[in-house]
Amino acid sequence: MSGMKTQRCRVGMAFAMAPAALFVALCAVPSHADVWDVQSDNDDLVGSDNELLHGVNQVHDLGVRPGPVPDEDWYLMPQKPRASYEVIIDGVSGDLGFSGLALERLQVAGTATTSLQVGVAAVAGSFGYSRALRWINGTTGTISDQQVRVSGQACGVTCGADDVYAIHSRETTVNLARFNASGGQATILLTQNVSERPVNATYFYWSSGGGLLATESIANLPSKALNVLNVAIIGGLAGQSGHITVAHDGGYGALNMKSVALEPTTGFSFDTPGTYIPY
Repeated sequence: MSGMKTQRCRVGMAFAMAPAALFVALCAVPSHADVWDVQSDNDDLVGSDNELLHGVNQVHDLGVRPGPVPDEDWYLMPQKPRASYEVIIDGVSGDLGFSGLALERLQVAGTATTSLQVGVAAVAGSFGYSRALRWINGTTGTISDQQVRVSGQACGVTCGADDVYAIHSRETTVNLARFNASGGQATILLTQNVSERPVNATYFYWSSGGGLLATESIANLPSKALNVLNVAIIGGLAGQSGHITVAHDGGYGALNMKSVALEPTTGFSFDTPGTYIPY
């Protein structure tokens, strides 16, 4: 059975000063590195029930399945509208090999699948043992028909229960609680790319009542670059106030953001930092 390891039975004996003896026995106990494999309703195919939500951290193995056939781990990937996400695999054991762990996001319709995105090195320029998917759901609806698949292409049917990895999922949307382009105030939005690769971002401007006022995008903001924007120049925002959400493909923490509302008559400024959902 995949994912099952057995510890050898060990018997220890300890003698106290008194005549009585204390015997401690540790007997064979199965421990599962991957409990999702050993269920009758498992994660081997598109019918997996395992959902990746914000803050999920799991450890899986790719031990060969009965047949023998290579193990694949499938995950549901529900997504909120106008939001962004990241899935990372790390903690990869050596037998899985350099770039030998395949990470992929797929569109699923019944048993048919279409590849949408293939994982890349989690850190640009690294060896790539850790892989990442980062993307934006810019649609207006919740996505429930996409899944993430992990497979061990390096070892295939020779993978054992000790061929393990950890998987992590995060929502990466940035939230700024305030902007104001009304009553004489002007809001300057600062976006710094602190990651090692270019980032694409989409800005959604919302009224205080939750109505979408405007959408603006930045393509390929260079690594370590700073973008400065006066939000009043965006069509539909003059005379408006509200809040901002930012979806991007840079990963959790890749964008350092704040909005600065300036009051010309008094010289006061009001800083609002961008925040990520904690985990």
